[in-house]
Amino acid sequence: MVDHPEKYDYNRAKVPGPLTQEMEAKRLEKKRAQKAQRKQREQAQREEQQRREQEQAEKQRFAALSDREKRALAAERRLAVQLQDTGTTLANISRCWHCGESLLGRIPFHYLDFSFCSTACLQTHRRAQAART
Repeated sequence: MVDHPEKYDYNRAKVPGPLTQEMEAKRLEKKRAQKAQRKQREQAQREEQQRREQEQAEKQRFAALSDREKRALAAERRLAVQLQDTGTTLANISRCWHCGESLLGRIPFHYLDFSFCSTACLQTHRRAQAART
């Protein structure tokens, strides 16, 4: 239609107006922009879904704790905030008996009078104690 405007009766054939290079470029650019917006929207939805799932998992983990563990966790958080505010370090922080990792903000595993950061540390310590006796 662009090359031969008078060759046919385009109105009678109900052919829409001619597509120029500019019009096609604009249409392609519009499609690219829409695709980019859709991808961005989908990414935001995925991130929001992940955030919701993490929040739900955190709620379930917290609900599974005993009252004593919940109180201990709250006390540890208050202590951590207090330490951040004052800018000091805690000298006698409780640590894993096996590897020495800090137990602040964690729920330790207890065995006799010992506290451990993970079950692996606890098992290693028990094996070592059993080997000594």
